[in-house]
Amino acid sequence: MRQILALMDLKIRLVFANIPVCMTLLMPVGLTLIARMISGSDFSEADGLFSLGMSLSLSIVMGAVLLGSSMLAEEKEKHTLRVLMTSGISGKQYIIGSLVPYTLIVEGINLVLLPICNVRLSLRNFVYFIGITLVTTAITMLLGFTIGIISKNTTEASAYVTPLFLILGMFPIFGSLNEFIKMFTDWVYMGILVDYVKDIYDYHLGFRDIFVLLVWFGLDIWVFIKAYQKNGLDE
Repeated sequence: MRQILALMDLKIRLVFANIPVCMTLLMPVGLTLIARMISGSDFSEADGLFSLGMSLSLSIVMGAVLLGSSMLAEEKEKHTLRVLMTSGISGKQYIIGSLVPYTLIVEGINLVLLPICNVRLSLRNFVYFIGITLVTTAITMLLGFTIGIISKNTTEASAYVTPLFLILGMFPIFGSLNEFIKMFTDWVYMGILVDYVKDIYDYHLGFRDIFVLLVWFGLDIWVFIKAYQKNGLDE
């Protein structure tokens, strides 16, 4: 437990010392503020929900993937990761020590977006919001970790972010406009987030939604551990 806590502390300090990553994480907040200023008093509830959906997609997909992949790839470049491995930290400990602080950082940004988008939630809906955004952020973060572990450097890791954002961030939005595409996006975890934001005040999490989120989360963990071991970082 002490190793995990020490790793969490290290991860947090590394994030806030990385200016480009911090700027990317804050981009959804900045863009939403600009949208509100442009709209002025004409910023309606529908505008707020639309802005929330777009900014959450940007925060969770672009922010989480870039944070997870670039930070891990940077550790590989600087041989920090190898030092951690030789100190006795296992793959599972590394996942926990990295996933928890990174996910909480992105979730903090997600929460800030609510008042900026002028979205007011009841206690029940607020719990729903935290639950769904936490899980989707964690899933995306694990995808970022996998990209980081298989990438040779931060440049290569960054090259994967844009196509992944287009697939995970934009594809579910298209699904909300087309029933045929929605048949596929219903089984993508970001599709659940898009559906949730559309009906944020009356959304009910169904069995299929829970099943999809759990499958994606479990599959992500398995893929990352395999990639972690295959790259010779866990003896």
